[in-house]
Order: sequence, then C-alpha cells, then structure tokens
Amino acid sequence: MSGHPTTMIRPEPLLRLDWRDVQFSVVSLAAALAALYWSMSLDLQQPYWSMLSAYVVSQPLAAAVRSKAVYRLAGTLLGAAMTVLLLPALANTPELLCAAMALWVGACLSISLLDRSPRSYVLMLAGYTAAIVGFSSVNQPGQIFDLAVARAEEISIGILCATLAHSLWFPRSVGEVLEQRIRDWLGEADRWALDLFAADDPSAGVPHRAHLAAAATDIHLLAAHLPFDTSHLRETTAIVRALHDHILLLIPVLSSLSDRLAALHGMRAPVDPPTQDRLTRVGAWIRADCPAAEGRALSAMLAADLDTPAAAPDAASWYALNRNGLTTRLLDLVQIQTECRQLLAHLHEPDAPLAPALRDALGQAGARPLHSDWRLALTSGAVATTAILICCAAWIGLGWSEGGASAMLAAILCCLFASLDDPAPAIRKFGVAICIAVSLAALYQFAVFPAINTFPLLALVLAPPLLAIGAATLNPRLASSALFILLNFCNFMAIQERFTPDLAVFLNNNLSQFFGVFVAIYVTRAARSLSTASSARRLARATWQDLARFAHGDVREPHQNLTARLVDRIGLLAPRLAALRDQDAELADGDVLRELRIGMDLSTLQDAHPPLPGIAQTQVTELLHAVGRHYQQRPDGTARPPQDLCALLDGCIRHLAGPPGQGRALAALVGLRRNLFPDTPYAAGGLNP
Repeated sequence: MSGHPTTMIRPEPLLRLDWRDVQFSVVSLAAALAALYWSMSLDLQQPYWSMLSAYVVSQPLAAAVRSKAVYRLAGTLLGAAMTVLLLPALANTPELLCAAMALWVGACLSISLLDRSPRSYVLMLAGYTAAIVGFSSVNQPGQIFDLAVARAEEISIGILCATLAHSLWFPRSVGEVLEQRIRDWLGEADRWALDLFAADDPSAGVPHRAHLAAAATDIHLLAAHLPFDTSHLRETTAIVRALHDHILLLIPVLSSLSDRLAALHGMRAPVDPPTQDRLTRVGAWIRADCPAAEGRALSAMLAADLDTPAAAPDAASWYALNRNGLTTRLLDLVQIQTECRQLLAHLHEPDAPLAPALRDALGQAGARPLHSDWRLALTSGAVATTAILICCAAWIGLGWSEGGASAMLAAILCCLFASLDDPAPAIRKFGVAICIAVSLAALYQFAVFPAINTFPLLALVLAPPLLAIGAATLNPRLASSALFILLNFCNFMAIQERFTPDLAVFLNNNLSQFFGVFVAIYVTRAARSLSTASSARRLARATWQDLARFAHGDVREPHQNLTARLVDRIGLLAPRLAALRDQDAELADGDVLRELRIGMDLSTLQDAHPPLPGIAQTQVTELLHAVGRHYQQRPDGTARPPQDLCALLDGCIRHLAGPPGQGRALAALVGLRRNLFPDTPYAAGGLNP
C-alpha cells in the first residue's frame, strides 16, 4: 500500500454542467416566479422581495431549505418587530434612530457569531432585517406597522414557495448525503491507518490528513438539518451524534498511532516481530471492513498484551514504553472502528438490540461545541455599527434622499461576511457583482420590460439569465460570484405590478449601493481584517488556552467537548497553514495535530489519576498543573516547554512503568513526553532511547 495520502475532495472544473445543477436551477426558478406571481396578485408593494427571498432560501438539500426557511422566518419577524418598536419612538430624532438601528445590528451580529450552527441565522437576519425595513421606511413612521407587515409578507411568501418547491420536486435527502459523508470519512480513516502500517516514515502523511478535521465539522453541521429531513434518518439524530463523537476520537487516535510508530521506527527498523504481528492483524481486519466478531477478538488480544507486565528493566526502556503506547492506540482504533460499524448498521435498524456501552453512548451523545472567538465577534459587531453610522451620517448630512440604501447594504455586507478572516475581498467581489447585475438590470428595465405586459411573457424573458446563473451557484469555483450576481439582479430589477422606468432614480439608488460597499470595505480594512498568519495564531492561542484550563481542571466538561473544539480548530487551521507555506515557514511547518494528541493524553490522565497508586497520583497532579502553566504562559508558537517539566514527566513515567494495570495512563505520559519534548533523550535508570 502506498504511503501517499489520498484526499476526499477533488478540484472542480471552472465550467461544469451537471444534471443536479440544472434540476436545482429549474426548481429554484419555479419557486421564485411563483413567489413573484403570488405577491403581485396580492398587490404587495415590493413583490421582487418575494423572488429574492426564494433564491436566498434555496439549497440543494431539501432539509437545509426547510431549516433555513424556519430560521429566516423567525429572524424576519424578530427584525420587523424591532423596527416597529424603534421607528415610531425615535422618528423625530433621526440621529438616535440611526444609532439604535446600528447598535441593534451590531449586537445581533456579535451574538450570532458565537454560534456557528445554522440557528445563528436567526439573530444575524434579525439584525439586518431591521435595517432593511427601518431605513426604507424612515420617511413614513406612521405607517411603519403596515410597511413591516408588508415586508414580512413578501419575504414569507418567498420562503414558503422555495420550501414547497424544493420539498416536492426532486427533493434530495440530507440523511442520504450525511450517511455517505460518514462512510467516506471512515473509509479515509481506514486508508490512513493502512498507510501508517505500510509506510517507512509513519509521520510523513499526518499533516495531509488534517482535512479530516474539517470534514468532521462538516458532518456535525450537516447533522443539524436532520430534524427537518423526511427520510428515515430523521429519527436517528442521537445515533448520528454518537457516530460523530467516535469520528472525533479517531483523529487523535490515528495521529498518536503515527507518532508511536515513528518513534519505534526511529529506534529499530523494522519493528520487533510481535509488534509487526499486531499491525498485520489489525491491517487485515481493516481490509475486511472491520467485522465485529474479529474486532472483539483483536480487542481482547491487545488488552491482554497491555495487562501483561514486562520484565524489568525492559519495562522502563523507551522502546518498550512506546510499544505500550502503540498497543494502547491500536486497541482504541479497533474498539472505535468496531463501534462505528455497529452504529452505522443501527441507522437502518434503530430498533435492533445494541451493546450496553453503545446504548450509554447514545444517551450521552449531544451537539458538541465548536470554536468561537468572542473578541472577534465583538469587533465584527462594532465594525457593522460603525459602517452603518458613517452611511447614516452621509445620508442625513447631505440630505441624500436615497442614502438609506447605503446604510442597508453596509449592514447586510458586514453581517454576511463577518465570519471571514478578511471580509474586504469578499465585499469587493460583491461590489463587482453589483456592477454586473446593474448592467443586466438596466438592460431589462429600459429595453425589455417596456415591451412586457403579461406575467407569462415576463417569466419567459427572465428564465434564460436566471436559469444560467442559478445553475452556476452550485459550481464551487463560481458559486459566490454567481449568487451575488443573482441576488443583486433580482433586487435591481425592482419588478412591480406598475412600473415606470426612471433613469435618474435608477442611478441614484445604485450610487447609494456603491457608497455602502465602499464604506463597508473601508471600515473592515481599518478595524477588522486579519492576515492569514494572525488568524492562525489566534486559533492556536485559543487551543493553548483550552489545554491550560483543561490541565488545571478549571473546566469540568465531557472530554468529547474539548475534542470537538480542538478538531474544529484543526479544520479551520489546516488551510490557513497551507496558505502560509511561503510566508511563515516556522508556523506552517508545525504539526497541526500535536495539540489534539496532547488534549487526548490530558483527558486520559484526568480520568485515570485519582486511582493511581501512592506517590504517582501526587506526581501526575503536579504534572497536570505544570502542563497547564506552560500553555497558560505560552506567548507564541516559538515557546518551548521548560526542562523541569521534562524531568517531572520522566519521574511520572518511572513510577508507572513497573506496576501492571496502568497501561493507559502510562501511554498518555509517553504521549505527552513525545509531543512536548520530541528531541530530548529519555533516561530512566541509565536506559536511553
């Protein structure tokens, strides 16, 4: 088997036409036209908002459409309610009204950024919906309730049409996609293990497997849509979450296997025959797709090896200690993969009997936390507030009748791209999309629409561009640009029941939009943009702080929560480090999985150290606090752990190397020693590596 890593994602061609893309575009167009027709039939003031909302909600997966529809509807109602509350009270003091609106948008954005699940859409939308409704109605405060209801009706019609269309025509189940993602992930984990067993340098391919962390987070986020699915997997959310917990554990286990194998290869190549026999047996079991009966037999064999004390002085030799660690991780791998296959089978037979340990896992399974950065969230909220206030100052100070559109767009842009390291390039791309959409909308407003007098004819002339651009939104390389053009095109056409083309109004509205883009870019560049290196270091520091709190015992939480955050950060960190290869070699060349392995070892020691014998318990407690101090005081990626920590680690290893029954704690100590002091020789009783 080759040691070269395989990837789960292949680059997409720039131009690609897939039948699913065409299908999605046709259904989305049908939903948008139905929403437009419905709104025009009800004589709503701005029926194009219904068409726009239908496109905003449309997603390839039916359950994602339904979940986004629920969250968007809730956010729309909350934002409209806030507008009704603020506008009548502050209509006579426009400065206070603008400040209140800006603060509302900033607060909603900051809170939403702390939750990276789909439900965060509620607060983000509540923020900029208030800006949309409020700033467009500021000259009619007495009619704000009617205007807010009209906007809510227009948006709700679009949401309903998109939900019905994507649920009835060619619906694609999120459950089926999720199950295939899990199977692909486990297959990639199998290939990683087999590559490790066959490679001369087991650590060589580890950095290339970091994409599995991002894939694990994608599975977590995709599972959030399961309650809205119509497949049989809708009732198996607990099973999927338990599978996700097992997936999270596989990454540090495989990474630790790579580290222990690299250590053994460095001391003796090839490894000793008993160890090679274990690797061969586990590899054959993986190739056979991890059958449960053979898995239980392998687990019993590996557990017996751990319970058998080695004869002194071999028990204290560095080779034997790493071999013990390898056996521990092989046992973990076999047990986790066996349980993953059992849980996968249970997806299709949820009423079938399940082992007691797995039943307990289902009971403990829950939505795991993801990384959040409250400082960055507050900064993003402040940037949105500032951008809106600048636009409002120009609007009020210049007496600009259409200036409110700039404040609306600034609010939308600062919210939509706040999760990016540097939102400015995406906002700039949105500005380019506005230029394209304005040109296309001008063609329709002044050349096409004057000749249109029936809805079927209107649908016929709108279909070609909307179908083409809609299909392009599913091409990964064109998706963002196509979506920006599509949404702006629907907005700038401003389709209404009665329409009189006015070039001056058209240009004034669009100039206001460009001013909003300019202000959003300027404020973002000044106060919010992060370089890739800065973002990577922020993620690394967040990991160090988590490890410090966990080592000190300041946070009592399931170890799966710590693992979930660490894995999520690895998924966020890996592409940033790849981009830094030519800019910051020291940061980019680091082992991105090291802290994850350390977190797993700390968790093992936290669970194991109360029953440790005598002085070993005291030493391990002291060790945990020393590791916590190291990560608490670590200023940047160049900091090295102090040598007294190395001596403390060696002392703990000496005390646990002899007595039987401490295999897991000993493996965790050896793992910490390998990860914190990879280049420092180990000495115990005169034995060197």
